Amino acid sequence: MRILRVIGAMLLSLAAGTGLAGAASDDVFIVARVPVQASGESATAAKEAAQASGRRRAMDLLLRRLTTESDWQFLPGLAAGQPASAVADGSGRTPVAISPAGLEALESGFEVYEEKASSTTYRAYITYRFKPDAVRRLLKQSKIPYSEAQTRVALVLPVLQTDSGLYLWESNNPWMAAWKSRPYTHELTPMQPPLGDLEDSGAISARRALDLDPDALAVIAARYNVSQVIVAHARLTRKDADNQLLVRLVNAYRETGKAAAGDILGHEAEIEADGSQSQTFTYAIEDDDFATKVGEVLAQTTLIEPAGNFPGLAERSIEASIARYASGWKAKTLIDHSKEAVLPVSAFFDRLEDWSKIRAALIATPLVGAVQVGALSRRGAEMNVRVFGDPAKVQVAMENQGVVFWTETGERWYLATPAVAGKYRGRRFLRSGRSGLFGADGEALTGGDGPVPASAEIDTDLRGEPLKDDE
Repeated sequence: MRILRVIGAMLLSLAAGTGLAGAASDDVFIVARVPVQASGESATAAKEAAQASGRRRAMDLLLRRLTTESDWQFLPGLAAGQPASAVADGSGRTPVAISPAGLEALESGFEVYEEKASSTTYRAYITYRFKPDAVRRLLKQSKIPYSEAQTRVALVLPVLQTDSGLYLWESNNPWMAAWKSRPYTHELTPMQPPLGDLEDSGAISARRALDLDPDALAVIAARYNVSQVIVAHARLTRKDADNQLLVRLVNAYRETGKAAAGDILGHEAEIEADGSQSQTFTYAIEDDDFATKVGEVLAQTTLIEPAGNFPGLAERSIEASIARYASGWKAKTLIDHSKEAVLPVSAFFDRLEDWSKIRAALIATPLVGAVQVGALSRRGAEMNVRVFGDPAKVQVAMENQGVVFWTETGERWYLATPAVAGKYRGRRFLRSGRSGLFGADGEALTGGDGPVPASAEIDTDLRGEPLKDDE
């Protein structure tokens, strides 16, 4: 019962505050370190003009971050002062229109960095923060699907190749400097560069990074506590008066949320609730996951620009390659508010840490609209989960949070960490038609305590939005 009280307290903590959606994905509504520059009749006029132009550019970047390239025709070009190029079509989508006053209303705040001003000029970097709910409403009103689910942060190793050699940790590697010049952790596929200290250089070299040396990559991944390492291989060549930069983002190291072979084999003789021996558990190793194959080229771009401004060329190449990489993730996690369903879900957990991981994954998945817990034991919980769009997209999003989300019959769904999923997925009682974790007599099928009935203490909506009575 002590464990149940702790779980109940965790559920109450989820119901408190702003709810699930805001807690998880507000980071993607931040556009960091936008360079701004303007002139005016006074220092104040120049500053206001620079901040306004930066706000327009930041919103352009944000809307294109959240939506698919095929829908960009419905987005305005605020920085260029242009309306959306498309008109309403048979899909129901309508062009997004944002007035100057409306744009200011979408902003929740900003921070200024490296500010430089004179009596008539202003220059700085500004990080803009936008109101998540307001931006969501803007896209929903135009019926434009969007994604705000993030993958886990990946470590990026920027390797520059020129005719003179390979560069990674060298102080004269401008490709590394470009990745460090602004944060890319607010993207849907967030990435962070390494520190570049002696421990890093001792762990892996540029050549071993390009060779995808598994031992060296495992060491650097462990140092930064990341589940993915991406090698950003940039090939710089000179063509007459131009610089050509070919960039390939290569998946160098990746851990997934799938059960390991040891997790599977350790539970082959599990006993069913009726006393019979379980069938051998076979996890769907072949299930699709996002960007898991080592050696896979996640994105490739080529830009050619006049020589003399490598930092600008590098920044544009980074933005283009991240956008191309993110396009695959968007396709798997788009939120389509025209389609939603409430799924009956059973969560399995062996420890409070397992439940905490499931809870965190639910919070981090914007495709989950609401979660209402109805009963729990020390081994599991019953809940109703509102999801937007295809539940298969929720599977992908949860997988990238390190949690398995699956169904046996298409009617009831299940949640567990990979090791715990290895005990239950494929077992007979999940396919027997019984409703959830608890039998008719209230005994927990997982072998733990019986269910605690729904009450004011544990019947909570993790987003702070109660499900409708008819749901």
